[in-house]
Amino acid sequence: MAINRVLIALFLPVAILTSSSVVAQSVPPEGSVSVIFTATPIPAPKPMSIGSGREFVFINQAMAASNEAGNPVLNNMGGRCQLSRLTDSSAKTAEIHGFCTYVDKDGDQLFEQCDWMPGSPNNCNITGGTGKFEGLQAALVVTIDPLKSNFEGVSQVIGHKKGTYKFAKTN
Repeated sequence: MAINRVLIALFLPVAILTSSSVVAQSVPPEGSVSVIFTATPIPAPKPMSIGSGREFVFINQAMAASNEAGNPVLNNMGGRCQLSRLTDSSAKTAEIHGFCTYVDKDGDQLFEQCDWMPGSPNNCNITGGTGKFEGLQAALVVTIDPLKSNFEGVSQVIGHKKGTYKFAKTN
């Protein structure tokens, strides 16, 4: 019994110091975003012909993101995107619109809106979030590279999101 009290007396201060020094990472008020992400459609999309060489499809993607800039914006976050895509095979164009939601280890979320138009950069905007990301705004340019997958029927991409963020002023 005396040994247990000695062990508790020795380790209790270490446990208190360790637990009090664990603080959620704060987000600087503005900064750069340089993110690597992966996307995998779940399930594989099934395009629908809408005539004249055009197809329409809904895409549901599982996402993972890591921020190379070293701040918490889209860093080590899992996500989900729901997008619509209109392709025109004769014009060799695709138009994509949709939304993504990402979550970090603390349960705080980021909300993103994407609009990709033919002939324009692929743009996404962070439109807010919860917790430490509340009021966050960002303009991002997205590039993607399809990956060769050895999982039949599953496509994968890796991409980059680059831009800047800041917190919207609140009254």
